[in-house]
Parts: sequence; C-alpha cells; structure tokens
Amino acid sequence: MFFASVLRDFFSEKLVDFHQKTSHSNRIEILSNLLALEIKNLAEGEDRFSCLDIGCGDMNLAELIHGSLPSTQWQCIDLYQLSQEQENKERWKKYSTFNGCDIPFDDKRFKVALLCDVLHHAGANMAGLLKEATRVADYIVIKDHFEYGTVSRQLLRLMDFIGNWGYGVNIPSRYFTPMGFEELYKQQHLTLVKSIVGIHLYDHLPIIRWLTRPKWQFIVVLKSNMNPIVDN
Repeated sequence: MFFASVLRDFFSEKLVDFHQKTSHSNRIEILSNLLALEIKNLAEGEDRFSCLDIGCGDMNLAELIHGSLPSTQWQCIDLYQLSQEQENKERWKKYSTFNGCDIPFDDKRFKVALLCDVLHHAGANMAGLLKEATRVADYIVIKDHFEYGTVSRQLLRLMDFIGNWGYGVNIPSRYFTPMGFEELYKQQHLTLVKSIVGIHLYDHLPIIRWLTRPKWQFIVVLKSNMNPIVDN
C-alpha cells in the first residue's frame, strides 16, 4: 500500500510537470486573450467590472485577463484549502474555498461568472453549479468541450487525464454534445449571447495538433435573468 501510494505520487508529479511544460502556459494565454475579448464586450464602458472565476485553479487565467482588462475586479473560488503560507500572501486574498455546489456570494454580486473547463467535471452537480452561477452573475462565460462520438470522447478523456489527473481532478466519462449543452443552459432560462465553436489550442504540439480538432473546444456567453431563479 505504501509503495503504491509513493508510485502514484511520483507519477502524478511527473504528469503535472509534463503538462505544465508542454501545454498549460500556452493554453491559458490563448484562452485569456479570447475570454478577455468576450468579457470586454460585456463591460459597456464600466469603470469597475466585477468577475467571478469558478473553479479557478492556480488563478493564472483570471490574472491574465485582469492584465488585459484592468477594469475587471476578480474573485476566485475552487475546492482546495489554502496553506498557511498562501493565506498570508496578498495574491490569495481574492480566493475563497467553496464546496463545489454553493457559491458563497450574494445574488447578482457579479457582472460575469466564468467557468473555464469546469462544468464537465461537475458530474451530477452540473446543473446545480450552473444555476448557482446564474444566481450570482448577470452573464455566464463558459469554455468547455464538445464530443462528436467515440473517437473525440476518448481523445478528450486522454487530454483530461494528462491535464488533470495529476491534480486529483476526476476524469468524466462523457462530454457535452451541442444539443445536450443547449438543453442544459435553456433549463436554467439562460439566453445565448454568443457562441464560438472551434478554438486552436494545440497548434504548437505536432502530434496533438494532428489528433485533435478545434471544434472540440467552445466558448459561449450566456445572459441570465435579472432576478434569481426560484424553484416552484
């Protein structure tokens, strides 16, 4: 048991290191530029623009977007607990831990809630998490994956394994289809503002670029009701 745990930790560390060196930085740079453009279009000339990154990870994405859009003021939430060292650093003052279900902010506290490659990991809580995002924000910006059959599904799972298993994040068995995703957001009475299907994230990786398709990656901007959704 001890040796299995040591082996797992070693493999996790190597996988994280591989992902960081080959893909992570390039990926978030591309996404930050795309997402900043869409968020900017929602700003309407506002001097301060409150944004929430749900499932923020290392917060680098929110910080890169803020670098492009200084008017955005970010709060970030994720599942992990901060270490004592992190709690004492100014950088982490904008971070809060949440339980993956209940977002710890008041109704319509934010102009934008961002869910970047988060919803497909939410499992049975997917609709609940989207509902919570709808409660706290006027607009929801989502980056996620579409599958189009067995090949795309399994390759997306492989990419998810490389990018997330080392961090202890679950790997889903299925991803959104365009029809399934539309059904999900319409259940929350969200209105589609913009859809971008086809994002080139892996052109710098020869083998991955050949295996994957840009149409597996999408960004949507959704508008929520002005009033919180209340169950009947």
